[in-house]
Amino acid sequence: MSTLILSGWAQPANALAHLTEKDEDVVYFDWSDYHSAKAVVEALRNIARGTVIKNIVAWSMGGQIALRAIAAGALKPEHLTLIAAPFQFVNDGWGMNRFDYGMFRDCYAKDPQRSKGRFANLLVKGDCEMKRLLSILTHHAKVEDTSRWLPWLDELGRYTIDTSTLASIPPTLIVHGTHDAVVPHVQSEHFVQYMSQAKLSTWEKVGHVPHLHNPERLKAEIAAHRAETAVVAARAPSEIAA
Repeated sequence: MSTLILSGWAQPANALAHLTEKDEDVVYFDWSDYHSAKAVVEALRNIARGTVIKNIVAWSMGGQIALRAIAAGALKPEHLTLIAAPFQFVNDGWGMNRFDYGMFRDCYAKDPQRSKGRFANLLVKGDCEMKRLLSILTHHAKVEDTSRWLPWLDELGRYTIDTSTLASIPPTLIVHGTHDAVVPHVQSEHFVQYMSQAKLSTWEKVGHVPHLHNPERLKAEIAAHRAETAVVAARAPSEIAA
């Protein structure tokens, strides 16, 4: 059985590799190789036909993709970890406002190299260890290929989670920093309203990269939550009812 890793927009597919154990069977899926959410879901369905995906760890837009694939029945994991995943990325009330989103999109389309630096700063903005995180942050090798990333930026801009699909999501650990400048913490609060098996772990003074801010803490939280949900799943229905 394997753990599937889904990374964020313009980030390496293995950006979360340090959260896995040495003996863990890991699948790194680069969804930017595809140009539509439908194609990604079908590709994940094909992977699941040959590999049992037990756990999913997904960061940012990767989390949104994980939720879509689970809702479509392409993936049926026992456990999900969402790291700063967007409920609705562009939202004038509790997300990136339409003006700022439009400005970033235009800048990226015209000058991806400059936008890469700006986006890096945004990822670590507000974090109490901003300088250290900026020095270790990486990008996808093809981050400046706008034909690869613009379609996904557009997808991110127009999509919102269908709340009717969230009831079927497996036990989920949601990790989110209070100072996230990319996906505000309130978006994770929206998730837990609709996910009966979700636990929200709020990290104070942390930005959009909790997995870099304190990877050992995150690994420990993931392991503890998986163990806790496994115990619950193993209990007899009569025990749970009692």
